[in-house]
Amino acid sequence: MSVSQLTMSSPSLDVPSLPGFDFDLALRNPMILGMQGADKLPQAKKTGTTIVAVVYKDGVVLGADTRATSGSEVAEKNCEKIHYLAPNLMCCGAGTAADTEMITQLVASQLELLRMNTHSPSRVVTACTILKRRLYQYQGYISAALILGGCDLNGPAVYQIHPHGSTAKLNYTT
Repeated sequence: MSVSQLTMSSPSLDVPSLPGFDFDLALRNPMILGMQGADKLPQAKKTGTTIVAVVYKDGVVLGADTRATSGSEVAEKNCEKIHYLAPNLMCCGAGTAADTEMITQLVASQLELLRMNTHSPSRVVTACTILKRRLYQYQGYISAALILGGCDLNGPAVYQIHPHGSTAKLNYTT
C-alpha cells in the first residue's frame, strides 16, 4: 500500500514514517473518546509568542506573529518581533518586549561599531556570541528568547539563543 492510498479507515502500522505532518493523532483521538472515563480530549496549551526560522539553500526565512499579550489580554495587535541587527542579520524575539527590543538594539549598535572598525560585513557567529554573552551575564533575568538568522561568508545560519545564554545552531527552529 502506498502512502497516497492511506485513509482514516485503513490504518497501516508497517508504513515507514515520512517527513512532514503526521496524522496519527486523528486515529488516537476517537480511541481516547471511546475509553471508559475519558470525557474530553486534552486541550491545547496556549504558549504565547510564535517565532520560527528555517535555513534553505540560499538564505534564511524568519517569521513571527505580531500580537503582544499581557497575561490573557492582548496588549498590542501590531508588535514588531523581528529585529534588525545588520544588513545581513535579523533576530526574532520572544519574552518581555522591552527586554528583546533593548538587547537587539544593543547588539545592533555593537555590530555597527565592529563593521566600521573592520570594514567587513557582520558574521552570524559574532552576533550569536555577543548575544549569548550578554544573556549569560544576567543569568536569565533578561527575559529574551531569541532566534538569530542571517547569511555571511560561511553561508546561511540559524541560531536558537535561550534567556540564560545557551545556544544551538539548527537548520530550523521555533
